[in-house]
Amino acid sequence: MRPKFIFGLLLSALLVLGVAFFLRQYLKSASAPSNLKISAAPPMISNAVIAVVSTTVSVPVFIQSPEQHQTAIDVEIDRLQQLSMNDDPASLSNILADLNNSEKEVRQAAVEAAKQFGSTKAIPILKAVAANTDDAQEQTTLLEAADFLSLPSVDFRKSEASESPKENN
Repeated sequence: MRPKFIFGLLLSALLVLGVAFFLRQYLKSASAPSNLKISAAPPMISNAVIAVVSTTVSVPVFIQSPEQHQTAIDVEIDRLQQLSMNDDPASLSNILADLNNSEKEVRQAAVEAAKQFGSTKAIPILKAVAANTDDAQEQTTLLEAADFLSLPSVDFRKSEASESPKENN
C-alpha cells in the first residue's frame, strides 16, 4: 500500500475515534443527573501504538525505508502477542481488528493471537474474514483457527484429580 493511503487511513481512524469519544461523553452528560460528578479516565494507549504513530508522523510518509517498514510490522506483531495474554474485551477487539491489516505477517500474527486468546467470540469474525479473502491459504488458516476455538476446552487438572483416588484404592 502507498504511504499516503496509510497516513490517510490513520487520520480517518483517529477522526472516527475522536467522534466516538465525543459522542460517548455527550451521551453520558445528557443522561447523567446534574447532581452527580462523572470523571472519565483518559484513554489508554499502549507504548507500541505510540511508537508506531510517532514513527509515522516524524518520518515523511513518502520516505519510509524498508527497515522502518519492517520495524513497524515487528512492533505490531509484538503488540498482538502481548494482547493475546490479556483477558479483556478491548484486547480481543484490537486483535480482531488486525485480521484486516494490509500486511500478511500482521494478519497471520493476529490469527495466532486470536487462537492464543481463546475466546469463542472471535469465531464469527474469523469466518467472516475468511469469506472475504481471496487467498486460499489464508482462508484455510482462518477457518482452522475458527474450528480450533470452537473445540471444547480440556482441563487436565480436573482429570488428574479424579484419577488420583482410583490409584489409592
